[in-house]
Amino acid sequence: MTGIVDVGGGMRGVYTSGVYDYLLDHSVDIGYCLGVSAGSANLITYVAGQRGRLKRFYLEYAFEKEYMSLGNYFKKGMLFDLDYIYSGITNSTGKDPLDYAAIRRSDKRFLAQTTDAENGTARYYSKEDFGFDDFTLLKASCALPVACRKPIRFKGKLHFDGGIADPIPFQKAFDDGCDRVIVCLTLPVEHQKSTAPGWAVRPVMRAYPHIGELMIRNAALYNRKVAKLRELEKRGKALILYPKERFGIKTATRETDGLTKLYNLGYADAQKIERFLASDSGAV
Repeated sequence: MTGIVDVGGGMRGVYTSGVYDYLLDHSVDIGYCLGVSAGSANLITYVAGQRGRLKRFYLEYAFEKEYMSLGNYFKKGMLFDLDYIYSGITNSTGKDPLDYAAIRRSDKRFLAQTTDAENGTARYYSKEDFGFDDFTLLKASCALPVACRKPIRFKGKLHFDGGIADPIPFQKAFDDGCDRVIVCLTLPVEHQKSTAPGWAVRPVMRAYPHIGELMIRNAALYNRKVAKLRELEKRGKALILYPKERFGIKTATRETDGLTKLYNLGYADAQKIERFLASDSGAV
């Protein structure tokens, strides 16, 4: 079984939105889908089969002040208003509903990763943990510390962004029975992350010490994970999709031309998935 792991990346996730539109356009079926942060929202849209929906989020809705603004942060404690994004837009009465019925019908296995705010462990939830007009799981997976002052309560626990506990959880896919994995990054594979600045970590450390400690170690863990993935790719066990250029797009960048170019690059790069799936060894 081949699985796909999407690590998210805020607005850089427009890259993988292009990947999923390509997969839907070409009827490419991947049965195991593991999402982290915005990657969970991207992947569940692939599971629902809603071609073009993600592109609208990144190139239309993201430009609304209700979606992302400093006003949101001061009023609600969230730079990205997760309630607006994953309820106001996404519910059945929203302007771009997620197809809940299609998600429940799908035979794909979907998991979203969160980080337990109290102890810092990775937690995994399935599509069965969604309810009709209740996509709190996506909010929990996307609640990035600092960008969100408080964690999201879900299933009786408090959660922060899944990438805090494990920024690239490909091992989870192998543990769940995948023999090969496709990993979607939204940074160039050569990129080396830097340790989170002290001003960002200190307030989190006071309220949620385990999360603060993970934030300090997160960059080094990400860099080690990428190095391991590159070894796996050489052995035909992994395919790494990543943008060779970012076109100036960062986590919270809203710039139409750069976002469009990044989407188009993801769409073009997704051809590698078909070759990966078709080859016995996984080599591309």
